This record gives sequence, C-alpha cells and structure tokens, in this order.
Amino acid sequence: MPTPKDPSAEASERRPEPAPESAESAESVERDGADAVPASAPAPASSAPAPRKRSPYSMSKGDASMRNIAWALGLTLGCVAVVGVIFFGVGRSVDREIPETSRLDVGASAQRAQEQAPFPVAQPALGGSWTPRAADFTAGDRPTWELRFTSPSNTLVNIVESEEMSAADLSSELPGADATGDVTIEGADCQTVSGEDDEHGITCQGDGWAVIVHGTADDGDLKTAAQATVRSIEDGGTTGS
Repeated sequence: MPTPKDPSAEASERRPEPAPESAESAESVERDGADAVPASAPAPASSAPAPRKRSPYSMSKGDASMRNIAWALGLTLGCVAVVGVIFFGVGRSVDREIPETSRLDVGASAQRAQEQAPFPVAQPALGGSWTPRAADFTAGDRPTWELRFTSPSNTLVNIVESEEMSAADLSSELPGADATGDVTIEGADCQTVSGEDDEHGITCQGDGWAVIVHGTADDGDLKTAAQATVRSIEDGGTTGS
C-alpha cells in the first residue's frame, strides 16, 4: 500500500523558483548605486580662499599717487616761499645785510641826476648804520629825485625831492597825508604829517626845492634823515659836495 505524501513537502515541490534578474537590470542597479550620493553627505569644501574685504583706511594705487603729488607740490611751494623771504624780505622790513662792495653808490647816482634836475639834488650824509636801497631820478613835467634807506631800526625810509610839493603831490607820496604840527629843521620851515598804514613823515620847503621824508620808522630816524637831507640841499646839494 503506497505511503501518503507529506502535504508540506508537496507544496514545497510546486513553489516556482524566482526568475533570475537580467544582466541589464543588474548593471543598471550597480550603476545607480555607484552614482548615488547620500543626501546627508556634506558638500566638498572649496580649495580657493574667500576674497578679503578692503579696509576703509587702505589706499589704492591711485590714492597713493595723488598723495605723492600733493606732497611734492606742497614742498615746492614751501621752497619758493622760503626763497622769496630770503631775497625780498617781508613787508617793509629789510633785514638782509648787503656786502660793502655791493652797496648802492648814492653819490654817483646823484651826480648823474644833478645833470638834469632843476633843483639841488640831496645827498644826505647818513651814518654806516643806514643802508642805501635805491636812488632814482625821474625826468618830465615834475622832475623827482628819490632815495630809499633802511634805518637803524630796520625799517624803510623814503626821501622824495622835487621843485615844489603841492597838496596833490603830498597825497600821492603819502596817501591820506594830514598835517599834525610845525617844526623847524636846519633853518627850514617844515611840517610833521601822518598818513595811512602807520606811515608818517616830515615835509619841508625852501627856495626852489621841496622834500618829504616818510616811512614807518620811529620819529628819531625820520628826523635824522630829514636833517641830513635839508642840510645837504642848503649846502648846494651834489654840486656843493
């Protein structure tokens, strides 16, 4: 009598085997698995450094060039100013000593002026502490002889001589001139006058001549220059020297 078969064994014999995956499917799975990147994987860090932020105090090449130009310009102007002060002085104060060999020859200039002037040309005898700066004769309708000296107080004194000195002439030589008093110098009738910008002076008039001595020098220096000028004129000027 045949032995009955186990039902579980029979079911196991009938269960179909799983179909083998095709080569194409396996290859696709393998490629997808190789290319896939886990979502949680970090992004690769960049090898290039981040650009540095420019400081607001830093200077570009253009800024540096402009700064160099400004420094050069300032240095040049400073040198020009120093040279100007050395050679021309400041205002009316003259403090640069003139070598004895380079001093103005007032006598020679006066001799030439006397050849044309209708009045005795003054050649004031002032001491060595007075430095002559200019000696000019102007011909024309109103011939004028002008001298300039640096006084011992280191200020400029002007001496202007002509045939006569009208009110207009006086205002031209000393703007804002106003008589402040009478004075006699070397026997000549004179007046003290004041003008603008602290200028003052002495004006004198004689026979065929008139002179004004003015500047910002002190009264003593102006009086000394006026006395020497009037004395020279009364003695005949250059012709009497």
